[in-house]
Amino acid sequence: MIYRGDEPIPGAIDKVLELRTDGIDVVFCTNNSRSTVPQYVAKLTALGLPIEADSIVTSAVVTGEVLSRRGGRRAMVIGGDGLTAAVTEAGYEIVPPPDRDVDVVVVGWDLDFDFSKLRRAVQAITGGAAFVASNDDKTFPAPDGVWPGTGALVASIETATGVSAEVMGKPHEPMMDAVARRMDGRNRIAIVGDRPDTDLAGGRARGWTTILVLSGVTTESEARSLDPAPDVILGSLADLVV
Repeated sequence: MIYRGDEPIPGAIDKVLELRTDGIDVVFCTNNSRSTVPQYVAKLTALGLPIEADSIVTSAVVTGEVLSRRGGRRAMVIGGDGLTAAVTEAGYEIVPPPDRDVDVVVVGWDLDFDFSKLRRAVQAITGGAAFVASNDDKTFPAPDGVWPGTGALVASIETATGVSAEVMGKPHEPMMDAVARRMDGRNRIAIVGDRPDTDLAGGRARGWTTILVLSGVTTESEARSLDPAPDVILGSLADLVV
């Protein structure tokens, strides 16, 4: 984790700058689909970490890449600017409410999710639309505590429809494939994250070194009881020694 909310994790930015100075390639991989890549670039730059867009992989970006290969015409998007932009760039028309005649329903993190959106998604999916989720994180670590994540929204739609979403984000193959392509040619790869069920599980499946940081949603006691255990447990990214 680099930041929590709008506040950087102490020492994390300096550590990334140090890694890059030492010639270590860093790719930022997030399941949060709400923001666009330019918005992430602007945020990280403002925090003191200048970064190229190619170094950022979001679950929205991956969703767009997958949908563009499949082709399609119309989509319902429940999510933020990042997901809407990615689906639009993939060649889909985003249909407005109350229209539900769509080829695919795409669900991401949506702070305005309500019964109306739930009803519309359920009707579209039961009417034959495909069901794609940017990610299925159950929770989101916010400055004031844990918030419901995209997985909570996805679960409500799955419950109502009986249809399981096709998930794009970590630890699922679409996201891990996208990251692996960007790391092609590197012999030693480590994944750093705060979620054993997404970050570490995705990295472990690829044979990468797994590094758990305790600056997010996982406590130290939870970390010590994990099975399989992470290769490394750190207080935060700032503690990483290469």
